[in-house]
Amino acid sequence: MRKIPWLLLLLPLVLSSCILVVDLPVSNFRFDSNWQRNTDLRYVFCTNKTTYMRYKFRAPDSSVISSIQEVYQGYASGNTLTLNRPITDLTRDGNDLVFVGIVNFGQGQVPQSLPAGVSQQSITVTPITPPPSITGKTTVTVTVTTTSGRPYSGSYTYDVYSNCP
Repeated sequence: MRKIPWLLLLLPLVLSSCILVVDLPVSNFRFDSNWQRNTDLRYVFCTNKTTYMRYKFRAPDSSVISSIQEVYQGYASGNTLTLNRPITDLTRDGNDLVFVGIVNFGQGQVPQSLPAGVSQQSITVTPITPPPSITGKTTVTVTVTTTSGRPYSGSYTYDVYSNCP
């Protein structure tokens, strides 16, 4: 009879060695820009000023990525623009892979990668007190497909202003 309680005590130890924890190859998408609304701290785009967009996501290495697709959906225009981002446009920041680009507004315009020598740490966030009206909204969706063919996505909706200080 005393052998059964000892077996019960060993059972969790035996079972714990069978648990496998799998970390997602791509996760934790985050988006920002160099313009931020004072009222709620949301990141925004400004059409009359230089605007930088940054997104980052956790990934062990860029070698696990086979493609990056960015989709820009304009609410005011209803237009959708799709761009395949070169993996070489990403930089490493700790556990994250990061893209930073200048947002160019207008028909067919998309964020362009930064010139050589400009790092993603050089973005300075400027707080703004927005005017009473928003000129538009743009949702940016980034889909990263791994070499195994599995897609991972994140998105952020930016309010767009045309008269930032």
